[in-house]
Amino acid sequence: MRPPRSLTALSLLACLLGGCTTLGATSEPRAITNSLGMEFVQLPAGEFLMGSDETPERLAHDYQQYARRRLTALGDEAPVHWVRITQPFFMGRHEVTVGQFRQFIEASGYTPESLADGTGGYGYNAAYDPATTPRGDAFEGRDPKYSWQNPGFAQGDRHPVANVTWNDAVALAAWLSQRENAVYRLPTEAEW
Repeated sequence: MRPPRSLTALSLLACLLGGCTTLGATSEPRAITNSLGMEFVQLPAGEFLMGSDETPERLAHDYQQYARRRLTALGDEAPVHWVRITQPFFMGRHEVTVGQFRQFIEASGYTPESLADGTGGYGYNAAYDPATTPRGDAFEGRDPKYSWQNPGFAQGDRHPVANVTWNDAVALAAWLSQRENAVYRLPTEAEW
């Protein structure tokens, strides 16, 4: 089924509906599928509380294993406030897959930022000993050997795509908008 012209499809950072459904809803949400096989569900308008009352100081006290600067960056989450989503919107049921992103790259000729600027993406290095790394994990910083095609571990076309920047996601949305004759965009923070 082709999406309606006025569709606002939020596909790129998909929301699994477990946390987005309305309690007590008796009908299945409206769903559509585009030409790349991306499934979208319509989420209703509504209100919710957004934000946090936890201060950066409290977070630093409760999560001492994290650098304080990481927690002070969360200061903009306060105060808790009501947010109203005034129009229903469509959200991708699942993340964009490697195969779907590949179709976009091949059809559009777009070069993802991690390849265009030569800095690469972030990757997983299974040879790392987490006990010897500063963060205690096996993830490396930006390296030209990593990209959406190689995050450092095996992926097939049905896996979620990784190492995609915000600009890459916006480019995919613009391409989908033109291809599908509908409006695709990234979700707002409140919609997400």
